[in-house]
Amino acid sequence: MPGLDLTISSRPVGYGGIEQGRGRIRSITLETTVHGRGIAQRTGRYTLTAPMFGEHGLRWAPAVTDAVAEHGPHRLAVAQ
Repeated sequence: MPGLDLTISSRPVGYGGIEQGRGRIRSITLETTVHGRGIAQRTGRYTLTAPMFGEHGLRWAPAVTDAVAEHGPHRLAVAQ
């Protein structure tokens, strides 16, 4: 489509697996917003989950709102 101006932005809003400041991150929940010219802004939350023992691959699933509130975002180290 000519002239399509679309903006997609995401930010972490929760995580799972870290207890008392240490442990393995098992999931990250992202809030993603999409908007553009002629397109109403839409926001959704999805959780990326690590495989359990014996499973392969990462899984994306719609986020459960209560689970996100349980483990709020913390400053995570970012690789540069």
